[in-house]
Amino acid sequence: MGNGIIDKLRQEYDIEVIHNGFEIHPDVPEEGMLLKDYFPNAGQMFSQLKMFAGSYGLEVSEVTTMPNTNKMLQLGEYAKDVGKSEAFEKIVFKAVFVEDRNISTMDEIISLCEKAGITKEEVDSVLSSDKYKEKLEDNKRFCRENNITSVPTFIINDQVAIVGAQGPDSFKKAFSQVK
Repeated sequence: MGNGIIDKLRQEYDIEVIHNGFEIHPDVPEEGMLLKDYFPNAGQMFSQLKMFAGSYGLEVSEVTTMPNTNKMLQLGEYAKDVGKSEAFEKIVFKAVFVEDRNISTMDEIISLCEKAGITKEEVDSVLSSDKYKEKLEDNKRFCRENNITSVPTFIINDQVAIVGAQGPDSFKKAFSQVK
């Protein structure tokens, strides 16, 4: 759930987080769409998420846009390759879940990438190549082979999976299982 809970857990544990992009809604139009048109019960869903996040001191706002995440997921894979993944993930999470920004548009994509230290030229290069599209396909294949159907899914030491937004206790329990 964002990086807030992970940041708190890092105070007790040596944690390395590797984000692998997984596009679970590839049918969303390239420009995104209203979330309520995609998920009619979106208001209820975010009320629950806000309560959960608030119980851990994390901010989540009402999200109104269902973005097409393909380009951002490609850029997230690139961010890993250039050592900017953690900054990139925090910036994109905040843009979507706190600021309710449509990360489908090229203006938003470029703006957010620049905040993470990725230039417009890098964005253009990544999106004009098939390298990171292929990486997303590899990730999709991995998810299919491992019955992963939702995000976030955390896999700990290739042994234990935690599915969905979970609190620190779920992670602590999983860490003790893999010791």
